[in-house]
Amino acid sequence: MAAREHRGAARRAGAPARHQPGALALGPAERYVHRLADHVAEFDTEFDPGSGPEFDTGFDPEFGPGFVIDLLPVSGRSDVDARCSRYDAGHVVPAEPSRDGLGPAAHHDRHREQRTGNHMISIRPARPATPVQAPAPRRAPLPVHHDEPVLDLVVPVFNEEKDLEPNVRRLHAHLRDTFPYPFRITIADNASTDRTPHIAARLALDIPEVTSLRLPVKGRGRALRAAWSGSRAPVLAYVDVDLSTGLAALLPLVAPLISGHSDLAIGTRLAAGARVVRGPKREVISRCYNTLLHWALAVGFSDAQCGFKAVRRETAERLLPLVRDEHWFFDTELLVLAERAGLRIHEVPVDWVDDPDSSVDILATALADLRGIARMRRTPAAAGTRARRPRPAA
Repeated sequence: MAAREHRGAARRAGAPARHQPGALALGPAERYVHRLADHVAEFDTEFDPGSGPEFDTGFDPEFGPGFVIDLLPVSGRSDVDARCSRYDAGHVVPAEPSRDGLGPAAHHDRHREQRTGNHMISIRPARPATPVQAPAPRRAPLPVHHDEPVLDLVVPVFNEEKDLEPNVRRLHAHLRDTFPYPFRITIADNASTDRTPHIAARLALDIPEVTSLRLPVKGRGRALRAAWSGSRAPVLAYVDVDLSTGLAALLPLVAPLISGHSDLAIGTRLAAGARVVRGPKREVISRCYNTLLHWALAVGFSDAQCGFKAVRRETAERLLPLVRDEHWFFDTELLVLAERAGLRIHEVPVDWVDDPDSSVDILATALADLRGIARMRRTPAAAGTRARRPRPAA
């Protein structure tokens, strides 16, 4: 059965039909033009070359949105005359081999044309009404020179009279030798009953960059909240007093916050590049907890429990009033709220060696974390798009 010719073929005598060699198949764009050609052919006005009016088509069910139709005169355009001379008026002009190496099909697709009478109808994608503006950066980098501390590093403690002094002095020496900005170390004691408060006060007297904070009520989250809320440093961080996390990761942790790249940063023991030494019991508990977080709360960060985190002050001021937990779930809740708010969380693979003398009650902490996950699961997620976090570098 002969192929059905397109509409209007009877009055375009001499033009090859669609099934003959040399003819071009008519897609939605060409069918649209043929319908328009019936109206354009009625115009007998002469146009200046290259100054045809533009008609915004808006939306057509066959052709689609966002296209502009140029009505161009054929007279005076030798290149168009040469290309159209092989066929009668009204036939789709076949594309000549392009000079840009894309080939005829790509060239014809990119700029479709239709000749009718003394005019050429050209179809091209519409130009946007206004240029697209790049979004302004949400975070400004910190100035190079600072008189006040740029980093306030909190060490939460509870009955740590054995490890407090040697580890704080080690931490201070590391920051003094490697950190290029002014810093402060804040010892946040939450209701210790041993000599920890006296040791913290003595360290604050001996070392100018060390201060101590005493809370009468127990709770690591409560201690972090109090220390961060009272600090004016642009970057706030904390590290566990046992220094299980290698201090070489401290500068990579805070650098994205100083530069304005990220809102929060966390150390991770579960990403590629991390080196972890710990017993099988803690390894299984840690992996099961983070897997449960991913399943129950659909989070994207890899390690919620590593005691090595940092946050920009303006981000902390925004999130801390929303965090309800005052104990070990404080970290996880802060991160979940940050991710739901679309904030950027940077992850740093760390070297981590388990402290065999840790006084953390694993069972009680796990039960409290489960209750926190259940509460967060009942809390509706904040509106907004979740931001992608950069993958941790190996």
